[in-house]
Amino acid sequence: MTKVSLKKVVGKGYKDYWNYQGRYRVVKGGRGSKKSTTTALNFITRMMEHPTANLLVVRKVFKDHKDSTYAQLKWAINQLQVSHLWDAKLSPLEIIYKPTGQKIMFRGLDSPMSVTSIVVEKGYLSWAWFEEAFQIVNEDDFNKIDMSIRGDTGGLFKQITLTFNPWSDKHWLKKRFFDEINSNVLAMTTNYLCNEFLDQSDIDLFEWMKKHSPRRYKIEGLGEWGIAEGGIFENWREFAFDKSEIAKREGIKAVFGMDFGYTNDPSTLS
Repeated sequence: MTKVSLKKVVGKGYKDYWNYQGRYRVVKGGRGSKKSTTTALNFITRMMEHPTANLLVVRKVFKDHKDSTYAQLKWAINQLQVSHLWDAKLSPLEIIYKPTGQKIMFRGLDSPMSVTSIVVEKGYLSWAWFEEAFQIVNEDDFNKIDMSIRGDTGGLFKQITLTFNPWSDKHWLKKRFFDEINSNVLAMTTNYLCNEFLDQSDIDLFEWMKKHSPRRYKIEGLGEWGIAEGGIFENWREFAFDKSEIAKREGIKAVFGMDFGYTNDPSTLS
């Protein structure tokens, strides 16, 4: 029997995250912060410890799973040296724990019915993992799946995990999980400084970024909120649009514009 040291495989910086059992476990991080690899290792370990748990993995687009979450979880299985205990299938896309029949299922928000109608054959649907959660623009899409993790789970804790690179601080994720204190939420920020598996060339890249592109370093390096590049206007706020209220303002005139890129737009407003 092969013994694997989780301390050596997982590393440091995620103790609270690894052991947390509240409803929502949320981590935003810069690049190289090992948030996805740690999450994959955590779920494989958890499922082998809890024989009735099943996991749902969600991305905005289903086809993105194969080269991201699916590959990441297979990597975790190999790192833990338990590949003989798991069966990874491509059609349907799923990973099965052989001793118990527990499943890791993959779904995309581009197929809503496949997400909300999940029934497990053995045990309970106890956990869900939203990878690249910032891609979920509509909070209601998250809420629908959140409600799928409900009911009896045989005494096992229910949990939603969200991992993502930081994005605009206007995103609903910030307001819901980071701005409000909730005893049922673990919200944390990680960065490359907690990743002892990076080599010197990786560290040098971040140090170069720190010196030559501090804005990008703040976001991609340290995991803080913001848009690293491509933003044109930064001093702006969001308000509800009420044309009746705006029309009552003194001196207001209506101006219509078009922005259709590099070709003729088939329609306009006049």
